[in-house]
Amino acid sequence: MKAFIQKWGITLYILSLSGHLYGQILGDKFITLQFVTKALLLPILILFIIAQDAFVKSPKHKWLIIMALFGSFLGDVLLTYPDYFILGMVAFMTTHIFNIIFFSKIYGPSQPRSTKLYVSTLLLLLFCVFIYFQLKEGTKGNLIYPILAYMVLISSATLMAVHISKQDAVKIIANTFWIPGMLFFLASDAILALNKFNWAINSPIKNIGLLVMVTYGLAQLFLVKGFQVYFSQAKK
Repeated sequence: MKAFIQKWGITLYILSLSGHLYGQILGDKFITLQFVTKALLLPILILFIIAQDAFVKSPKHKWLIIMALFGSFLGDVLLTYPDYFILGMVAFMTTHIFNIIFFSKIYGPSQPRSTKLYVSTLLLLLFCVFIYFQLKEGTKGNLIYPILAYMVLISSATLMAVHISKQDAVKIIANTFWIPGMLFFLASDAILALNKFNWAINSPIKNIGLLVMVTYGLAQLFLVKGFQVYFSQAKK
């Protein structure tokens, strides 16, 4: 079983993601297919990471990754139900918190910073401001504030991925996998929020959910592949 997951884990993930996208295209009559295939995504990735030979001998902070992926699994399930939007968002917040802690174990916030980090900070700050003004009219009550807090948190995780790219030992991994992964995560969540609180109200976009899931699926895939390479490197 372990060898099977090692060899075919990513293929199973892509098949499950493809099944979910196909279910979306087919429509609400295939809601069960959509739910099952989406719920399988993160368990497949968790098993794939744990099955790696290098995972066993990796540093103890490896479990932060499992907790981060489990938070995403809970978020995937909870966001299936509109009434659990806040709980789903909280679940994904735990994902970003654990990722931030994981990245800080590699190269802490107090370590020397790069110009790329300062530029990225400015861009992401402007991004959060943009999201705020796009969503504030469509959100009810004070919902805009937890959404904004979430955007700040995911932006912080992205900045940590940028920050650790200054460290030579993980520079290639960060630039190839973790930074693109976090940018896809940002894109997915931004599209989801903009659609739910703006576009769906003012000008609905057909099949926008496909773009949300494609970017989200790529985000998790890039991050996990980065973790796999990192653990293999740490073993050596």
